[in-house]
Amino acid sequence: MNVRTLPAPTAGMLRAQRPTGIIMAFVVLFIALLAQTIPTVGITIADSLTGASPAGAASEPALAETHERVRLSVLLLSFALTIGVLWLWVRAKEQRPFASLGFEPRRGALRVALRGAGIGLAMLIVCLLVPLALGEVQLSWAAPSGAGATFIFLMLAAFLVQGSAEEILLRGFLTQAVARRWGLVAAVIIQAVVFAAIHGANAGVGVLPVVNLLLFATFASFLSLADGSLWGICAMHGVWNWAQGNLFGVAVSGNAAADSLFTITSSGSTNELISGGSFGLEGSLVTTAVYLIGVAIAWRVWRARRGHDETTPV
Repeated sequence: MNVRTLPAPTAGMLRAQRPTGIIMAFVVLFIALLAQTIPTVGITIADSLTGASPAGAASEPALAETHERVRLSVLLLSFALTIGVLWLWVRAKEQRPFASLGFEPRRGALRVALRGAGIGLAMLIVCLLVPLALGEVQLSWAAPSGAGATFIFLMLAAFLVQGSAEEILLRGFLTQAVARRWGLVAAVIIQAVVFAAIHGANAGVGVLPVVNLLLFATFASFLSLADGSLWGICAMHGVWNWAQGNLFGVAVSGNAAADSLFTITSSGSTNELISGGSFGLEGSLVTTAVYLIGVAIAWRVWRARRGHDETTPV
């Protein structure tokens, strides 16, 4: 594919007055991710200086709950710093609009975002229904407190920030930088490998979780291509993570949630290939199948859209 005919949203880098090369794109990516860790590191240092325990003392469960909620909120909302670093780079160095990363003004952007959110929730429910139907796990009402329920729904906004930051950085910026030099195929492959590597140190990671991370990143690329923007995949990613952790109480890429509407418990000798084990549903063969179907559908929709665009007179 000629880089001058790259499809939206991967063609955004072509609008840059001073485009970022591939090596420099990795440097920017590293700096942006490093900035995201600053608030969490600050909390850890504060805990060590004050003698506070992240887990909380057994005699002060309310304090422990509050501490964990604050920690998780800061962890997710700090991804806004990632977006901020990238905004500064795109505007100051590349001299192009931030919207060119995949948020060009368009009619129906809200509809695309809501559809993406629905796709994320539907895919997650399918991944959960199979182990439930096979008796591998059990679902029960968590009976959250008033404060817990409020936190659960506030976390939706936090996960939308976190999910959007990863999409902007990888399916937006990195994909555009690589596609400009090496083409779309290389861009899809490289961003998928980087996405899996970023999550490679999470608890419970193994071969199958890594495969699923690669598949999710591939699905995310084709969904953004099918939509012609990042609106849908940002919403899908945020809702997918939120539904795992705060709706159903499943570990999100190996990270447990503080509060949830439901809880998932294993049914005795659980088959981790079905349940996903400690990594959560993203380590399940069921999720592998769902991702593969998602990739196939998104790819077909993109190809149909591309063919329509090429035959529509302008």
